[in-house]
Amino acid sequence: MKNILLAVVGLVAVALIAGYFLLPGSIHMERETVIEAPPHVVFALVHSYARFNEWSPWAKIDPEGTEYEYSGPAQGVGAKMSWTSDHNQVGNGSQEITGATPNTEVLTSLDFGEQGLADAFYRLTPEGSGTKVVWGFDSELQGLIGRFFGYFFLEGMLGPQYEQGLADLKALAESLPADDWTDVDAEVVETEAVTIAYVSGSSSQDHGEIGQAFAAAYGQVVGFMQNQGLEFAGQPLSINKAWDETFEFDAGIPVASAPESVPEDSPVQTKDTYAGKAVKAVHTGAYGRLEETYDKVRAYMAAYGLEEGGYPWDVWISDPTQTPEEELITHVYFPIK
Repeated sequence: MKNILLAVVGLVAVALIAGYFLLPGSIHMERETVIEAPPHVVFALVHSYARFNEWSPWAKIDPEGTEYEYSGPAQGVGAKMSWTSDHNQVGNGSQEITGATPNTEVLTSLDFGEQGLADAFYRLTPEGSGTKVVWGFDSELQGLIGRFFGYFFLEGMLGPQYEQGLADLKALAESLPADDWTDVDAEVVETEAVTIAYVSGSSSQDHGEIGQAFAAAYGQVVGFMQNQGLEFAGQPLSINKAWDETFEFDAGIPVASAPESVPEDSPVQTKDTYAGKAVKAVHTGAYGRLEETYDKVRAYMAAYGLEEGGYPWDVWISDPTQTPEEELITHVYFPIK
């Protein structure tokens, strides 16, 4: 009996040693799908963690018990999401974006604590009118148990989760506006309040009438500033309050300081503008095409999970009396929550 036990132990030991050296020391897995949305839309969803949990297969496992923390920039390299959960299929960990090529590739590093480290990637290529997305995973398999588990079980567990995640990513991306915002150079910025003298006005949506309404409003503001001895402190701007049956706006000019008091019945008043985070975009060309830029900015915000937090405003950078229409520069801002 003793010899049999020794033989069994010896066979097990040989099997374990052979298994350690014969089994691979790393795992590579990929899943792919085709999404009927342009690459820049898909890229936005994997280039930020703002909407990650709307399509992540793991967010559904313990939605009430998992706590998330976000650090670093809102998007791109350095953006990081950490999570903690008592659920054994979620646990504790983090993932961070470590590399990005616009509309082409995003690289991430994963830290699962005691369960080890891994890397993941998203590769995007145009395919027809949509985007082919390859979601990949790479990890070193530590120790004998790690090699056995990784080789025999890991892909079988992760594969279906990746497939579900890609299906949900596809559904989300295809529900978003497909406007191409890449030509408006949109970004999230921190804005500071400025004091403006302004007139509230309205117009139809006819571009000629809008121009006339602005001309009259700014004429009133300039006259008020001259009477009050106020100094110009920036480019004229328009706070756009409604675009429905009529266009409603505040036409303002930044001033170095506000007057001590302004009569309540004065058509020109003063106030401080919004301060805080906003999406800024650069519009180049005719003012009549600003609505196109607004649509593109809103599509950008939808993809990155940014919610409007107030009235958008335009800053007129170019002097229209000195600049050809196709070269006019306007800065567009959308406050975000």
